[in-house]
Amino acid sequence: MPDRWSGHERLAYSPPSGESRAMQTLGERLQEARQRLGVTLREAAEFTKIRTDYLQSMEANQFESIPLADVYKRGFVKVYAKYLRLDDEKAGADFNTHHSAKASRRPLEVGADEDAPFEPESGVSSITLSRDTLVYIVIGIAVVAIVLALVFS
Repeated sequence: MPDRWSGHERLAYSPPSGESRAMQTLGERLQEARQRLGVTLREAAEFTKIRTDYLQSMEANQFESIPLADVYKRGFVKVYAKYLRLDDEKAGADFNTHHSAKASRRPLEVGADEDAPFEPESGVSSITLSRDTLVYIVIGIAVVAIVLALVFS
């Protein structure tokens, strides 16, 4: 089975020289690469199988507007970058650095290692039931009630 990426040479991306290009965002690099290739968003969406509105959000550097977990967003960035002949590993790393939820929670102090350990708010432990567990309990009570009704009628 032929690989749809075959013949799709990956090029390392080096932004044009100049002070303004040095601060280029991931989204701007994606958009510039797509325009340089002469590809429309629709064509890119058809090839990569990534929704057009997601590609638009990525190019606008608005990753938070994509209603998916960061792992999917990172995967989309890498697929899109590879399609645009950019270094997909660098694009994924750039996403991790600047856009992941973990990066936004990272402490600003240089010496801070990890997030603070979890500590419960109070000493009282509460019982939490999943929806499925609750459904099984209700069904079990109903079955017991029916059996008791049949036995004592």
